[in-house]
Formats: sequence, structure tokens, C-alpha cells
Amino acid sequence: MAGAYGNYSWPFLPYIGGQYAGIRTDFGTMVPPAANVHYVRSTGVADYDPPELTGRIFADVNTALKECRSGRGDWVFVLPGHAESFGNNGDIWNNMVNGTRIVGLGYGSMRPTFTFTHANAQFDIDTTDCMISNCVFTISGTTTVANPFNVTVAGFQFINNECMVGSSSTCLATDFIKLNNAAATDCKIIGNFMYSTTDAAITTILTTTGANDRLEIIGNVIQAAQATAASGALFDLSNAAIVQNNIMYNAIWNNTASSKYVIKPHASSTGWVHGNVWGVGDSGTAPASAGWTTYTTGYRFGINQCITTTAASALLSPAVDS
Repeated sequence: MAGAYGNYSWPFLPYIGGQYAGIRTDFGTMVPPAANVHYVRSTGVADYDPPELTGRIFADVNTALKECRSGRGDWVFVLPGHAESFGNNGDIWNNMVNGTRIVGLGYGSMRPTFTFTHANAQFDIDTTDCMISNCVFTISGTTTVANPFNVTVAGFQFINNECMVGSSSTCLATDFIKLNNAAATDCKIIGNFMYSTTDAAITTILTTTGANDRLEIIGNVIQAAQATAASGALFDLSNAAIVQNNIMYNAIWNNTASSKYVIKPHASSTGWVHGNVWGVGDSGTAPASAGWTTYTTGYRFGINQCITTTAASALLSPAVDS
């Protein structure tokens, strides 16, 4: 509110983001919704931080999450250069509440980096409508992490992250993201880059364990080795039928030698499959329908392509009117 001489009691942008107090602009005052904003930096508060922010800068994400309130859509901005390692922590971010949005700031190597250093390190996503975006996830040492992201509730969004899912035969994640409950509906895996070396044979990038309806897999680039060349797939969506499972504009490469598939569907799932490129390691022997363990009549296939060997032309996948 303006005083008698036009002065305001609220600070200028960018000192405050979605704070409940309000924001002054040259054109008036915006009073945003109830969402609050917190910040994370490994080194904590710096001497150049404005005083309005010093009470909202934390050294790790879980401490910042403790300040969030359920259902308000609070933001946790992780500042450029931040780094955390996760050992035998069990549930890593156990202070997460419904509607929390965790967003990494920066680009390239400046993005916040989170490293798994123990087999038991896991994000147990058990609060609804949470988002993780623009972060880097990696694994170090001789660590096999069984299930880094264990999702048991609806509305999880994993967007624009970079994930090293394996760098050797002894440093990898077996099932990277698992929708581990039928309640895990309305999840979005969008715009991520996930990769492994050819000797880091994982089990899956994404696994569903129930009717995880309205699952969206859109715009991802995936290059990873899968452990079972003859029958395995990077996306195992076969446990139960998924309604409106939209799989669009992805580039997915199963780079295991002689591999045949990238996706294993359920026979009764429905949704759009369009604009994708599948890659398998079958050295050109696979038919034009390669890429899925089977095609089902529930999905609506648009224009997709499959490449079976390096430098080969792409084949229509599935074949016309199949």
C-alpha cells in the first residue's frame, strides 16, 4: 500500500518472488497467491545477499522444504553452482509437502547437481503435485542405486532435468523412476536428457506398477543401455492398462548391442504415440515395426520412426496401417 508521499513498504523486484506480502512494480502493486519462495545455495547466505532474502536462503533443499506449506504451491529455487550428495539417507527430501516446486537455476554446468553416493539413497515422492525441474542428477563411485525416484502419489512432474543413470557396470541406477503405486496418476516426464554408457546396463528408465493413468512422456532424449538385449525395454509400461498414456516427440535409444525394444506397453493402454524416433542396437535386422515389444490397438500411432543401426535411414514405426 502506498503512503502519503507515494512510498511503498514492500521491496522492489527481484528481492521477493511469490511472497505473500506483495510486489511493487512501476505500474502498481501485485498481490500474488499464497505461494512463498525459498532459495538454496550450498554456501548459505553471502555478504552480497539483500537483507530481505537472508532469512530465506538455506544450505540444502530439505531444510528449505521444511519452510514450505502444503497445498500453496511454494517454490524452492536452487541457485546456480549448488551441489549436494546423498549417502545412506533413506528418504532424501522427507520435508516435501503437497504442491512443492523445486526448480534449479542456471544452465550447463551452473545448474545445481545432486549426486547419489549410496545404494539406499532415494527420493520417496509421497506428496502430491510436486515438481522437480532443471537439475542435474548423477551417481558416483561404485554405487548401484535400485530406485532413485520412487513415486507413490499423483501429479509428479519431472521436467527438463539431466540424469546420468549409469557410467560403468558398477555405477548405475537399475530402475531410475518407478511409479510404484496405482495412485501415481497424472505424472509428467517432459524434456529430460537421460543417458548411460554402453557398459552401464540398467533395467529401466521408467517403470509403471499400476494403472498410472494420464502419464505423459513428452520431448525427452534418452540414450541408455538396457540389461536384457533380447526382451528388455527402457520404458516398462506393461504392469496394467494406462488410460491416456501420451508418448510424443521423444528420441529414445537402447544402445545395448542386439537390443530390439525401447518400450514395453500393456495391451489395453490408450493414448497418442506420435513424433518419436526409436533407436535399437539390432544392427539392421529388425523389421520396420521395431522399437516396441508389441503394438496394441488402444494407442493411436502417428508418424514415428525406428533406426536399427548407425548411419541407417529411419523406418516407419509401426508400418503403415499395421
